[in-house]
Amino acid sequence: MSAKGILAVLNDRAAAVSSALEAILAEDRDLLGEISLYSLYGGGKRLRPVVFSLAWELLGGEPGPSVLRGASVFEIIHMASLLHDDIVDSSDTRRGRRAAHLEFGVPEAVLAGDYLVAKAARISLEWKCLEAFDLLTHVIRELSYGELYQLQARRDTGLTRGGYHDIIRRKTAALLSAAAETPAVLAAAPAGAREALRSYGIRYGMSFQIADDVLDYSGDEGALGKPVLKDLDEGRVTLPLILARDALPAGKAARLRELAAQPERSPEERAEVLELVGEGGGIEKAREEAARWAGDAAGALDAFPVSDASEFLKRLALLNSSREFWAGKPHRTVSAPGPASKFRWLATVSWLWFPALHGATLPVSDRTSLLNACRFQWSLFHETYVLL
Repeated sequence: MSAKGILAVLNDRAAAVSSALEAILAEDRDLLGEISLYSLYGGGKRLRPVVFSLAWELLGGEPGPSVLRGASVFEIIHMASLLHDDIVDSSDTRRGRRAAHLEFGVPEAVLAGDYLVAKAARISLEWKCLEAFDLLTHVIRELSYGELYQLQARRDTGLTRGGYHDIIRRKTAALLSAAAETPAVLAAAPAGAREALRSYGIRYGMSFQIADDVLDYSGDEGALGKPVLKDLDEGRVTLPLILARDALPAGKAARLRELAAQPERSPEERAEVLELVGEGGGIEKAREEAARWAGDAAGALDAFPVSDASEFLKRLALLNSSREFWAGKPHRTVSAPGPASKFRWLATVSWLWFPALHGATLPVSDRTSLLNACRFQWSLFHETYVLL
């Protein structure tokens, strides 16, 4: 599928998912519904329902309103986790605007998150599949443990690479994996197909989160909608810092740990953190790891015959390994939500920032692990550059 084709699919599916979510959340015209719509109108990438719908089509299913409604379950769970995470992390902003708990109050935001979980569970019962419902409850459990482990690791400058992987596997990868695997459960697909989709989701999620964590050290504040080093300011020790710490000489590694453990840093100290992480190769090494996970995600889908759905899912993972792809309009705030038609228009315009990915390249230092990534990345880069 060409870059133009990917753009068209993203555009159409983002608009369709957003419309379905708006209809679902507008069913309850009370404060909980208002907070939920506030979260929805804040923007987002709708990756989880897009992955669900594409996995469904990969297995031979037909698209339709019921598929979109089922796919929305995973975005609603994601929205609930963000409401709760912002409270736990004492975050002031979400996607460039005031966090919901500051806009409506902490108790109200907590209850809205609970409400969204219940909403997702209720919709999932429409599947009439106990195994799929069990998978959903498992992923909610994983999200809870992921947030708890991240909280326990706050300002832990000795956090290991394995400990970090465990946190992001639970917090990010588990939900993407469930979104990819659930269609296989509902379709009673063979065990091999189910495992391939589960593996795709886990690896895609790992890549996505690592690339997101890289942006905390290398992204543009205006494009991201959040300050650089925001994660570190909130006490999160992520892969770029871990890899730099382990590569630096003892004295510099100790200095980096000292700076990272501080609750606050001066502008000079913030610059020193960035310098040390760069000197230790943390950013580049983390990017390479994100690309390896993305390549492995794409490779997992080789179990399926080539189709538009399989090729799109592969390329989606590879594009997201850079995450600069998402550093534009999809993160921006919708200041005044209007009718469904206006929201669909906004989603459509937002996805036109897709060509920004032309600057993303995948490192090739580990040619064996990056075989799948390299196979797709060159054609994507070339096609997208032509679009510009």
